[in-house]
Amino acid sequence: MTDRLAFVEDDPTISQMVTERLRSIGYEVNVFDRADRLIERPADYDLYILDRMLPGGTTGLELCGHIRRTSPAVPVLILSALSEPEHRVEGLREGADDYLAKPFEMEELLLRVRGMLRRRSWYRSLPSEGSAYEWADCGVNFETYQGRRGAHTFQLTQKECMLMKLLVENEGQVVSRDAILDRVWGYQVFPSTRTVDNFILRLRKHFEKEPGSPIHLLSVRGLGYRFSR
Repeated sequence: MTDRLAFVEDDPTISQMVTERLRSIGYEVNVFDRADRLIERPADYDLYILDRMLPGGTTGLELCGHIRRTSPAVPVLILSALSEPEHRVEGLREGADDYLAKPFEMEELLLRVRGMLRRRSWYRSLPSEGSAYEWADCGVNFETYQGRRGAHTFQLTQKECMLMKLLVENEGQVVSRDAILDRVWGYQVFPSTRTVDNFILRLRKHFEKEPGSPIHLLSVRGLGYRFSR
């Protein structure tokens, strides 16, 4: 089955270049130049590529938040000329699974798209413990992407949930940042390992009573991260 992509970009040159390339390798691409038009005409897509700054009053980040509320399991890639670390962190905080700064190399974009789509079979598989995993006063459901700490429940993004899945599957073992990038993101060459660090910080805010002094999502200096019940 052909993967269906939604591409939201108001720059006609970038829109045409990227769309033609994606279609040439077999993807079905629906193109929008405003975020509100996609909200008005919702449809099922396998992946969203969103420009961050868009006309019409609805930004790419706002659209990303809308997608997260309605389709939490679908991957979202943000494109933006805003490339500082704080901009990337803000995009990830809003629910994006990945963030690519403009200008970008076409092959890098394709690599990220392929990696995000290729991971779906592993994403859909469940750990040996089943769809729901519990520890201490926390829990995560790998089918619904919902997390819990105490009585508080919350929605995880696809990448947050899959990072937790990888750590749970390797409970007690150190998982390197490169291994995390390869397994969860699907590539190693382009993204910074700081991407992993940012996601770990987000997971600690979700699951740790004291995120600054974690007891479950542990750093192993110079090596990576380890999950402990």
